[in-house]
Amino acid sequence: MNDLHPVMKTRKTILSEIRYSIEARAYDIVGLAAHDFWVLRDEKGNVFGQLHGLATNTENQIKPVGTLGDKLKFYHFGSRAILLGLSPERDLNYIRAGQKSKRMYSGSPGEVLGRWDNAVKALPYLNSLGVPYTPFAVLGLVPINSNTAYTLLGKLMGIPVHYFSGYWQPGWQKTDKILTASQLNAMRYPQDLSDRDFT
Repeated sequence: MNDLHPVMKTRKTILSEIRYSIEARAYDIVGLAAHDFWVLRDEKGNVFGQLHGLATNTENQIKPVGTLGDKLKFYHFGSRAILLGLSPERDLNYIRAGQKSKRMYSGSPGEVLGRWDNAVKALPYLNSLGVPYTPFAVLGLVPINSNTAYTLLGKLMGIPVHYFSGYWQPGWQKTDKILTASQLNAMRYPQDLSDRDFT
């Protein structure tokens, strides 16, 4: 018999209705530019993860504005990062009231965390590359910065990457300067849904 006890049916229904989400978010920089990043939310909208690419100096200190000589480092913050080993003293929060945001993917906790954690597990390798931070295309260099990291992390999760109109976002989409196409395909979440709309 396949009939479930009413209590089990109710529990199964509740579990099937739980939806986590991944949100694209823009940190405003004096109303002109933006630092784009990713946010992980539970079924109640609580934030429990953030993924960033940030300028980091030779002393491994995060800088608000990167300059030549800095590296682009990839970071995971929030309660999920702490659960996975981040020291609470190193936890940071870049969410501010009034920021532009857009939900890019939602699904069951397993589906959402599978994509999120796929990006997280790539961070040690990405940080081992010593990617130079090249701000604002100075000296004619291709900008590789936080928005490059944002695009790359979205591709690793296999979800759509949102462009926030109205902001200058140098470095957006320049992922081939960090990973080759074959590397990205090998590291991307198996079910690539980057051409789908989950809003």
